[in-house]
Amino acid sequence: MISLLAKVVPLDLAATLSPGILALAVILLGGKHYPRVRTAALFFGTLLVAVGIALAGYSLGEAAPTGIKQNLTSAIIDLVFGIIFVAFGIKQLYAKERKISSLQERPKSQFFKWLAVGVLVSVTNFDALFLSLAAAKEVGGADVSSASKFIILVVNILFLTSPVLLPLVMYLIFPEFAGRVLTKINHYVLKYSKYILFILFLIFGLLLVTRGIEYFY
Repeated sequence: MISLLAKVVPLDLAATLSPGILALAVILLGGKHYPRVRTAALFFGTLLVAVGIALAGYSLGEAAPTGIKQNLTSAIIDLVFGIIFVAFGIKQLYAKERKISSLQERPKSQFFKWLAVGVLVSVTNFDALFLSLAAAKEVGGADVSSASKFIILVVNILFLTSPVLLPLVMYLIFPEFAGRVLTKINHYVLKYSKYILFILFLIFGLLLVTRGIEYFY
């Protein structure tokens, strides 16, 4: 269980570094019309994607388990994931800052519109999706109890949705204080996230490649 958490938690933490989604949540919460409803809709959109990614990664992990002796399928999957992770890591160094354009204010809540936006921005947030998928894959292939797997998967989902969930919770509890704090957090995430993601993608990618290659020797 502890070894599984050591693998999964760094991936889940890195998946929270989504400055574009965080910026969008901050903008919605600072809007004049239905800020809580719109941000909640954005959250449910990200939640749908997070659940889907968790289930997909878990199923992939069950097909290529890591908690038992490695087989050809798991070795190939590890190699493919490892190469993708290394490529994404290198890509981070050349990534431009993600900015969210100003949103047109309308006096309607537009719940389903922002639900769809939540799905869209989450589906296209490839960095976080790959990290979350890899974490869920580790859970699916681990040799631990079903209850432990369920708990870690729930944590995985919460991490992936946290760029929207945490600002929303902070706004509900400390509405005046939240705006200032969240804006500063978003600034630092935009400034340093690509370097953090580069290191984590590279390390985990190399580990996966090494694990895949070991099968053939």
